[in-house]
Amino acid sequence: MSNSNSNNPHNFVENESTIALENLKETTDMVDAAVIKNLKNPIIIIDVRSIKEIEACKGGVPIDGSFHVPINVDGQPQSIHVTTTEEFYNKLQAAGVILDLSNSNNNNNNGVILDLSNINNNNNNNNNNSFITHCTAGNTKYIGRGARAAAILRNLGFDNTYNGGSADEIRAAME
Repeated sequence: MSNSNSNNPHNFVENESTIALENLKETTDMVDAAVIKNLKNPIIIIDVRSIKEIEACKGGVPIDGSFHVPINVDGQPQSIHVTTTEEFYNKLQAAGVILDLSNSNNNNNNGVILDLSNINNNNNNNNNNSFITHCTAGNTKYIGRGARAAAILRNLGFDNTYNGGSADEIRAAME
């Protein structure tokens, strides 16, 4: 069965696929601080909290240079509406993280190239980029938004993507 249809023009890996479930399993727990500390530049940080959470500093003040890409769709929590790969891809685009799906270089024949022309560390080699996602907390008893965002980025072909927990936890790991 193929993921390719008129509702999925980029042939995105969706949440129910074996690959997506494995990615979610691998990102559910917050990554070890040593992994974050040893990541090579450029590191792209994706803050998936809501505006209200950022204003209240839940999980810490935003990290300078991070991209704010709230994962919830229309304010609905993930328990009501699980964000699809395509929905998050569109949110990344809207936030200025430009992803070009025209090349073929990952497991799903959906190559992904990140256009870094608007980021300080300009590097067009996708394999050198690391992504850290975060919400308000790291390890939880449920699948958090940071974990879900990291899994979706892996679905898009970015294997060097990690759930950093919260802004404060990422900041502490990078010290």
